[in-house]
Amino acid sequence: MSLHPSMEIIPDKRKLVGLVEQAYEGKICLPDFQRDFVWPPDQIADLLRSILRGYFVGSLLLLRCDRDKPPFSPTLLRGAKSIYTEVKPELLLLDGQQRLTSLIYALTAPDLSLKGTKLRRWFFIDLDLLTRDPDHDDIVIERSKRDIDDLHTPAAQYRRHLVPCTVLLRPADFYKWRDGFEDWVRANQPDKEAIFRSEWRQAWQKIVDRVQNFEVPLVELPRVAEDDADAMGRVCAIFEKLNSTGVDLSVYDLLTARLYRSKIALHQLWEEACDNNHLLAEWSGGKADTNKFGVLVLRTLALLRDLDPKPKMLIALDPVGFEADWRRAARAINRALEIVTAVHEDGMGVFHRDWLPNYGLLPVLAALRAQIEDNKLGESERRQVRQWYWCSVFLERFSSAVESKSRKDYSEFYKHWFAGGPAPSIFDDARRIASAEFSIRSATSNASGIYCAVFCLLAKRGARDWQRGEHIELQALEDHHIFPKDYLKRHGVAPGDRTNTVVNRTLIADQTNNKIRARAPAEYLGLSDVFCSAPGPLLEPHFIDSPALGAMRIALDDRSESGKASAQAAYDQFLTAREASLLAAIREVCGVSAGANG
Repeated sequence: MSLHPSMEIIPDKRKLVGLVEQAYEGKICLPDFQRDFVWPPDQIADLLRSILRGYFVGSLLLLRCDRDKPPFSPTLLRGAKSIYTEVKPELLLLDGQQRLTSLIYALTAPDLSLKGTKLRRWFFIDLDLLTRDPDHDDIVIERSKRDIDDLHTPAAQYRRHLVPCTVLLRPADFYKWRDGFEDWVRANQPDKEAIFRSEWRQAWQKIVDRVQNFEVPLVELPRVAEDDADAMGRVCAIFEKLNSTGVDLSVYDLLTARLYRSKIALHQLWEEACDNNHLLAEWSGGKADTNKFGVLVLRTLALLRDLDPKPKMLIALDPVGFEADWRRAARAINRALEIVTAVHEDGMGVFHRDWLPNYGLLPVLAALRAQIEDNKLGESERRQVRQWYWCSVFLERFSSAVESKSRKDYSEFYKHWFAGGPAPSIFDDARRIASAEFSIRSATSNASGIYCAVFCLLAKRGARDWQRGEHIELQALEDHHIFPKDYLKRHGVAPGDRTNTVVNRTLIADQTNNKIRARAPAEYLGLSDVFCSAPGPLLEPHFIDSPALGAMRIALDDRSESGKASAQAAYDQFLTAREASLLAAIREVCGVSAGANG
């Protein structure tokens, strides 16, 4: 893990049981944005086996904090029992929650269930098996309240040489268990007392010493002041890096914990936003982390406050006036969703959430529309925002550095509208779309924003299924090939980007696609069960004009060498014609014309 160069770190190695005890006593806590403990019993057992075998179990990351003023609202690890009346941590656990909580559970046996079970569990170490065969999985066993039998009694433990993990946290607890075993063996198995003294005692002590002395590497970050935006931002960045392959944590989660100290319940504000904004609720499924909608609202809020929407600024958002600003931002995001999902000429044609070109566009669109509507601006400003949206999509501007570009675009529009500033620079950048070299053929799946945007243009254009003749709002239309890929393959066009280009894709029903599957375009154009009327008018909203239709009419199913060559030529002619039609529409929505110089 690579940390920010200006974030001082303190590398160390410490005994794991000592860290567990600190966590159990509430001296090590979780920041309140951490997610729930999720390990099932078998993963806890695996962790114990690794410790007993001396394996590496990963490192921990801790943040030193002021006990009376931690930078985030703290919460106890699951199963811990704080020695303080209030939660006052000395350290916050940033990475290692699952492992440390697992050990609290195994070494203290709290009356709690685990994932996948409703019953409390106890863990035991088989001392004989561990001594004889440490690689055997049964060196650690776990039992529920239902199947523990009499193992909760010391006598049963002594008889089977199973030491409960609950006596391993502190040496004194093990010594008491061991001395109890010695008394028991003297009274019940006197013939084995000598073996205990000569063999078992020392072997078992080594096992317990291994647990007691097991060390883990850790990194301790120094205290950060809550008013130090840079330091708090670096902590946020570390979190996002740590969780990039696990449960996603975002600045929304961090801010939730920080605002809690100001009596602002961000989770409640989120629930209220979903109750009052139906598209926000629908698109997020009611969860702030779905497509990071919680963060998108925060970015909108920051823009409306004329702040940079980068993590370090979001984590430092002033709580004064936050609730009112949050509600405004949530309404603005909902309004942005209304605009992008509209399939009329003033909307963006996003007929399904899978076809939104880029979620990063939403905060800028939301903030700009909020300014337009709050200040009752007119047609010119609304048209400019629509053009900004399409230019941003087809220039793929928001594929990186989203926060910086968001602030730049919003600020340029704000100054242009309210302070007499120049037109936003994106309109100069749009000259690339106007150039003869601009092409969309390389877009081959809806992972591309350009690909998605072309389909949104199809929806806006009123593309209908060829057989049913109904608008997309009434039909579930899907992404399908125009020149079927099996037809192209038969005629020498190998599967891949040339076949799957967006220029060869459109919106039709699955049922219609099944009827044209593998057929030559010239053949299916004449089928009445594919077209409910003459093909020409039905194909025009699909950006298939007369030249493109002409190319389809000469695409025959002739598998001779000359026939294959003709089919390939027809396909090339089709791609050229349809791309020209699509580019004309793209330039229109972007407010540029072919060959324009700016």
